Amino acid sequence: MKKILDPKHLPYFGALVQAVLFSLAGNQFFPAFGWLVGLGVGAVVNYSIALASSRVSDISEKRKGLARLALIVMLALSPTTITLSLFMPASIFTSIAWSMCVDLSIVLAGAIAGKSLIPQSEPKAKVANRSAKGKGRSKPLSKARADIACRYAPQCGRTFASQNAANAHARTCGFKPTTVMLPAEQKAGKPA
Repeated sequence: MKKILDPKHLPYFGALVQAVLFSLAGNQFFPAFGWLVGLGVGAVVNYSIALASSRVSDISEKRKGLARLALIVMLALSPTTITLSLFMPASIFTSIAWSMCVDLSIVLAGAIAGKSLIPQSEPKAKVANRSAKGKGRSKPLSKARADIACRYAPQCGRTFASQNAANAHARTCGFKPTTVMLPAEQKAGKPA
């Protein structure tokens, strides 16, 4: 019971209630099977509104303006469509409102999802051609190369591209000085 009453489900419950209202309005506007058409349109329209209201903050900045505009227009158009259908079913404005509801819900859902309904074939074709030939990049990327000399230079003449590589080499470098005991330490009785 707690899962059903979770506040995150409230927009979808509201969408269901509004879909039933669209079903009643569809029964007035469409002569045959109007309740079914109204229920379908109401479900699409109100599910996209509920989805947009829950994800409006996650939308990319590029699509945020379109999503907000479509959401605001849908919030105004949805109740207008129901009202026009119940009180002025033979009006041209009612027909326009029914048509715009579905179209705007598609725009709103597209702005939220951010995916193109038509696959982008050109970029995929380039990737497929490269992988089919078995080649990597046609031209290697030019990268700035830092020449870091071994810390035991000038005896060791090696250079490295990074400081990490130079440090790793320094541990095992053949020119690394060994520990030499001073004469004072040998007199103290320490073994040589």
